[in-house]
Amino acid sequence: MVHNCYIKCQVCGCITRVRLQVGWQESHPIVVTCGECMTSLFGRVKIGQDTPGLEYHFDNADVCNEEDKEKYIVECSGEFPVFKQRLVAEDEGYVLTPFIRATEIMAEGYEEFSTSVRQLSDTAKRWTNYKRIQNLSKVNSPYVKQEIQKIFSGEFFQCRDEYELLRAVHMIDVHAFYTPLKKELLNNMDFSSSILKLDRAQLRRLLNYLENHSGYHLEELQNLIYKLMDEFMSVYQSLIPAFALQFYTDEFDLGVEGTTTSTFNTVKQFYLDVYEGLGNLLIIPIALDNIKIRNDFEKMAPVEKNIFSIDEFVATTKATRFHYIYSNEPHVVLADIILNAKLRNAIGHNDVEYDTVTQCITYIPNPKDRSKRNQEYLLQFENEALRMFQGVLVISEYIYRLRQLTLMEKGITPIRPNVPIVKSKKIGRNEPCPCGSGKKFKHCHGRNG
Repeated sequence: MVHNCYIKCQVCGCITRVRLQVGWQESHPIVVTCGECMTSLFGRVKIGQDTPGLEYHFDNADVCNEEDKEKYIVECSGEFPVFKQRLVAEDEGYVLTPFIRATEIMAEGYEEFSTSVRQLSDTAKRWTNYKRIQNLSKVNSPYVKQEIQKIFSGEFFQCRDEYELLRAVHMIDVHAFYTPLKKELLNNMDFSSSILKLDRAQLRRLLNYLENHSGYHLEELQNLIYKLMDEFMSVYQSLIPAFALQFYTDEFDLGVEGTTTSTFNTVKQFYLDVYEGLGNLLIIPIALDNIKIRNDFEKMAPVEKNIFSIDEFVATTKATRFHYIYSNEPHVVLADIILNAKLRNAIGHNDVEYDTVTQCITYIPNPKDRSKRNQEYLLQFENEALRMFQGVLVISEYIYRLRQLTLMEKGITPIRPNVPIVKSKKIGRNEPCPCGSGKKFKHCHGRNG
């Protein structure tokens, strides 16, 4: 369904017609550029999913009923790319809605995309609780078990020791992020679990190296990931139309279609932070590939001149580190990162201009030659930010496996689900078995009772 709304810019009084594609989210941000004075009009759309209704709120524009006076028209969607702003006089009349255009290009990917968006919305609703568990786990709080069992059934997450507690906290990553954003991790768990089968002596050396280098302790890297997860949740709705591009199976004209959930400044800081964070996290997949391929966690692939050891890798710039993501090695490839190091550097030097109407980012790729300009569209920029964050999720899985190993090295191993139990009261045959297996009692410890 498409709903028409008319808004008046508080700066110049120009009226814009907003054609909203009603989607699956209960609410989402909206950013519309006034075609007259070029002011960005920020607001939010609230959509009644259970109870029919539709509300707009803008910080610097007024909703009005002056439909006969509109000068500009813009499409809006919380989920899909949309046609960019144009004059009403140039409007071609009826066009296919953003939903129909997108689903035709997505083909079979549409169902997966819609499910992912709904899963992200569910994560947003639960994020306060998820974040609380992450924060409690960072300080080894005795309350973390209690909070976990509020969300996840105690039958399956008993948290009887450090190993089970680690697994339970990790399930937040799985439910909140892997499922909607990186399903390949869930479909390829054998790949991540194979980390524990790499040369154990080399893995011990790697763990010792990380422990003795400030900023690279496993706990520090994990906390960095938690910080990026929290930052992602603050901007994820702005990124959904860019996320849709990952499901497109055909050509897409970035010059014609853009987004109305964000502007460049909305996601710029997240882009910078995930770039910097990922640059630090890259040590993990690089070291794992060194072990797997070269039998030595310190021995680097011949990608960069004068970088032959992990120490030299750590000492180099982020841009140089990122060159290794294209080395076609297994633990790096799975991250599937896309980035533009020249654009990131241009942002750092403030050599960037953004056109709110065309949604084109113009930047100077080389500060030593300011005559040259490169361009990138906002949706491309946001997709790069997403790809980097998805790479962070992959490395999060690697770190989880290494943290499992640290516990194993301390003699803490998984408790078998069928450990003997003491029955304090009679257990019904159809009740869950107290051992935590998830089976009915009659099919588990009650088989012979």
